[in-house]
Amino acid sequence: MSIFGKRNNVITYTVNKAVNKDIYITVQNGEVVVNAPWYFTSNKIQSLVQEKKNWILSKIEEYEKQVSPNIQSVKIFGKNYDVKVLYENIKTPELNLEENYQIKIILPLKYKKVGNEQILKMCIDKMYEQIANTEIDNIMEKIRLMLGIAPEEYSIKKLESNELAKCVAGKIIYINPELMKYKREIIEYVVAHEFCHLKYKTHCKSFYEMLETNFAEYKKYEKEIEGYEY
Repeated sequence: MSIFGKRNNVITYTVNKAVNKDIYITVQNGEVVVNAPWYFTSNKIQSLVQEKKNWILSKIEEYEKQVSPNIQSVKIFGKNYDVKVLYENIKTPELNLEENYQIKIILPLKYKKVGNEQILKMCIDKMYEQIANTEIDNIMEKIRLMLGIAPEEYSIKKLESNELAKCVAGKIIYINPELMKYKREIIEYVVAHEFCHLKYKTHCKSFYEMLETNFAEYKKYEKEIEGYEY
């Protein structure tokens, strides 16, 4: 296997030598193969790859567009993060938060040839869960001190797609990790909303009075998460 590169445009190719009269290049499933007569030297093959560089890169780009996921950006604390997908010789997927609001997801090479949207979604779901595990403790304590009440227990749990949080039996609060998509003030508002349900099961007048005392702009937050249940 040989590599020819210029800046970030790196072409990795495999050479197949046989009793052929002609030399030709194929690009299938993003892999570049040079088929050459047995007597062709490495320098001659590399010269051909360089000569056909633009065509090869265009074919690779066509393939990558076909297998590229629809997930192009995600939100964390109300900010958009661009998703960059790379393929490397690793065994399990990796996800890293980068500077300049980027998320780099590194997938094993084998996923180049199969649909990877489900794998990417699993990576992003895991990321939200890890962020929630880091952040929710402090938010729960802040709201406890603010309202003077607390649940018997709480849990970070994947809920229905339209549920951000819920209070069960006036005792337990469940937080959907996807709540981490929103601004911190919205996260705090949703948690406080569930705390109020510890005291009031319904959205009665006293419920909203308790909420408004601590979140004067709660109606603005409700508009931003309209359509979700909590």
